[in-house]
Amino acid sequence: MATGGSSRPLMMDGIINVLLWVMSMTHHVTHTWAIDIILLTILVRVILFPLNRKMSKSMKLMQKVQPEMKALQEKYKEKPEQLQKETMELYRKFKINPLDSCWPMALQMPVFFALFRILRDPLFYLRLPGFENATLFGLSLTIPPQMSHPFPEIALKAGVFDLYSLLPFQFFADRFLYTHSLLLLVVYIATTIIQSKQMQAQSQAASSGQPNTMALMMPMFIFFGLLFPSGLLAYFITSNILQMTQYWGIQREIALEESLEDGSTPKEPEKSWLSNKMALLFNRETDSLTPNKGKPSEGRKKKKK
Repeated sequence: MATGGSSRPLMMDGIINVLLWVMSMTHHVTHTWAIDIILLTILVRVILFPLNRKMSKSMKLMQKVQPEMKALQEKYKEKPEQLQKETMELYRKFKINPLDSCWPMALQMPVFFALFRILRDPLFYLRLPGFENATLFGLSLTIPPQMSHPFPEIALKAGVFDLYSLLPFQFFADRFLYTHSLLLLVVYIATTIIQSKQMQAQSQAASSGQPNTMALMMPMFIFFGLLFPSGLLAYFITSNILQMTQYWGIQREIALEESLEDGSTPKEPEKSWLSNKMALLFNRETDSLTPNKGKPSEGRKKKKK
């Protein structure tokens, strides 16, 4: 068992032990540590699904009461205490809990930190037989991509991060390793951006400043992607994909409930930017493969004659 040292909270040790136990159990079936991390991620997302569902519905209600919120802010702009009181009364009226949007992330963060410790600390991952040699697409689950150069052991012991190593041709000596590291990093960044855009759309926080915010976050995604072990990238990628799937399903459920309330036809959830682009590309490819597209048919020509 992982003991609570002076630098680690006892609760974190408990989470680490639970994760180690879950991964050990699934490993008896899969015999592949990378798959065990993916299964662990699925388990976490399933446990958090009720909270995500509640968060989405709470945010939908928040959108509905925005006009009333703005009216209260305008009415009591000189009376902050009264504004706070009226706002809480509005929340009670519509059964809105502002903290609902915080719980999924707050509960997921300890799991992230625990898994990070397991992947980076031999004291933990050596308790999993063969884990130190486990790989994902040729990448070590415990050594981050930026250390994938001819002497990873030296860099790991030295604990030095050289900024010049950000150039791929300097720190990736093996082309096979570089290709898979880059692919994993691209998938991680893409799924993170798409999932972030979904959350922005859900909260209707779109503004002119958001594209700039995403542009500023891109270097951060790349930087942390280089520092994270591939096992942690697998966790994030799987979590992002499941989050996107859950978001789509929850939005359909909310649309159906709203249609039942007002007796209208259920609305399809708004398509994401990526979905619209893929649909446009598919339509173009379909048009190019159809030779008679846009031309009058033979029957029409005969009728004209």
